[in-house]
Amino acid sequence: MTVALGPFRFLSFSGGIDDLAAGKVRPDALRDLDDRLPQPNSLRRAHEDAKAAVLAGAQLLRSAGVAASERLGLYVGQQHMTFDYCAQFVDGSYRDGPRMTSPMLFSESVLNNVATHLSLTLGVKGVAQTFIGTRVAALQAVLAAAEDVEEGVVDAALVVGLGVANVLTQEAYRSLYDPLRRRNPPGLRFLRGSVAMLVRRDAPGQPRIVFGGVRCLGRSPEAQLKTLASLWKDASVRIPKGTRLLDSTLCLARDRNPDPLRRIVPTIPPAEGLGESFALDPFLRLLLDSVRHPGDEGRAVLCLGEEGTASLLALDGPPRLALV
Repeated sequence: MTVALGPFRFLSFSGGIDDLAAGKVRPDALRDLDDRLPQPNSLRRAHEDAKAAVLAGAQLLRSAGVAASERLGLYVGQQHMTFDYCAQFVDGSYRDGPRMTSPMLFSESVLNNVATHLSLTLGVKGVAQTFIGTRVAALQAVLAAAEDVEEGVVDAALVVGLGVANVLTQEAYRSLYDPLRRRNPPGLRFLRGSVAMLVRRDAPGQPRIVFGGVRCLGRSPEAQLKTLASLWKDASVRIPKGTRLLDSTLCLARDRNPDPLRRIVPTIPPAEGLGESFALDPFLRLLLDSVRHPGDEGRAVLCLGEEGTASLLALDGPPRLALV
């Protein structure tokens, strides 16, 4: 039995996948977001990022002909967006008083808020899990979905990854990448959006998953090189020769040393001007590469996390986009 990943449905507040592949930005891409949501819904007070996730999931299920049931699992990978809402709620409570603080901030501060919105709107009644983190969060969601599909816990899994740009998250990354620049810190560009995908058994026409796990990196360049080499070797055993490696970042944990990555295999640099999306980033690279280089070559993402972790996701063919 093989486990397949796809098709994908990508939504961004900056434009579609073809726009991003061409280096374009459309700020009004999701201007009609509310009108495109499934009806009826209870999303009036939900944040726009949660609405985009629901829309991506709904469109994917409809285009793939997959019905919501108890045998459909839901797996959400997102960065620390809920902590941003917590910070805004506390800040507003102190500044304006609890009675004047937006109730939306409180409801959206619940860690599994996006999974809740997806479950209620789409009618998903099976397993629902949320993974909180940075670049590794959505990969962990895919891994959990693949394990549950392989073990028969669910027949299929809807995986949704989110990338969000809020003040608290940006400050956290600034303190990591530029810890000594308190005055005039550089701006960080984030790509807001959602990607929905299906994990199923033996899905014809969809690429198979090879997941290299999540492993801890050592502090020294030698330890980092050994870890990355083991991830890539593990994937190379099971995927065709010539698979393209798309790195999600050139910075390794805190040391910011790209040499180990460059010594593993030639990488394909990202397009300029797209910014970073710390939860969506691995899948965005896969989708962008499939648009720029259509063909049957395999794709792989070596995902380097700020917490000193590394993971690798490889597909034996190009990702398939769901055109809705």
